[in-house]
Amino acid sequence: MKLRTFLLCGLLAPLFATAQTRIAVLTDTHVMAPELLVSDGTAWQSYLASDRKLVDYSQQLFDLVTDRIKNEIRPDLLLITGDLSKDGEIASHNYVAGKLASLKAAGIPSLVIPGNHDLGTSNAKVYNGDNATNAEVATASSFASIYADFGYGSTSERDPNSLSYVCHPISGLTIIGIDSGKNGVVSSETLSWVCNHARAAVETGQQVIAMMHHQLIPHFSNIEMFVSYAVVNDYETIRNALADAGVRVVLTGHFHTSDIAKDFNADLSESIIDINTGSLVSYPCDYRMLTLSEDKSSLTVNTYSISELTPGDGFSDVAKNRLKDAVEKQVKSR
Repeated sequence: MKLRTFLLCGLLAPLFATAQTRIAVLTDTHVMAPELLVSDGTAWQSYLASDRKLVDYSQQLFDLVTDRIKNEIRPDLLLITGDLSKDGEIASHNYVAGKLASLKAAGIPSLVIPGNHDLGTSNAKVYNGDNATNAEVATASSFASIYADFGYGSTSERDPNSLSYVCHPISGLTIIGIDSGKNGVVSSETLSWVCNHARAAVETGQQVIAMMHHQLIPHFSNIEMFVSYAVVNDYETIRNALADAGVRVVLTGHFHTSDIAKDFNADLSESIIDINTGSLVSYPCDYRMLTLSEDKSSLTVNTYSISELTPGDGFSDVAKNRLKDAVEKQVKSR
């Protein structure tokens, strides 16, 4: 397990003195329920050959991290910023929710937000030898039902136009989950709803952390020329609105990289930071731990990488080679 640390000082407005708040962050876990692979064969192997993600290890990786969260890390809160499932299969969502229920039973609450894979794609299949048949996939309604205990229940207030919500899981802290949909689109109605709740929370002395699947801001120049779908659509408008509303931190995923970027609103009077976390099923298989200081004025970001599933199994090399091979194929195809 490898560790990388960032300290963001003076990022958040001080609140009252309390104990440190520790938040685990996962994203793009792409968990595939074991029952979706009835038997190995050409259908499953063809899928694996076409995808750079370590979906064949997704269950093991998710089990390892959630067990570590429950038994070793024991944070105050777990946040997952989308693409919980391989491709939106009901079975995969049920598997994820089952693990989160075990964390809840151990006193560790979780909050989730959907990603672009979570309401179903054409790759939502049941694999059986040479055959791949369509799997049942989640709708917005069934997603909210499955994750009722993890952001979509009575303790949250829901946006009527999306799967966005606001809740207060820890004293002094407001979490706003922003649904950026399959295509990275946040409607004007949803953005207004989010900003109204952010302003209300700030006015009452709450600290606000937002989370959504797509990146809020570009993490390198001209990113849209290389990967047009990485950043939320019309990001300047969303960045400006969130910063003006008092949001200083947004947790994101989607791009399968771990990076932190800072930007400003239109008149440069307010800043906002996008903490983008890498995928659990793409090398180097990252997850993060955030620690809010006692006065909520600084945030430490620790990044951990999964290097082995069992001691000495060489998993890190397997993961690295999977990514290397996929990138080489992509470059040669252009």
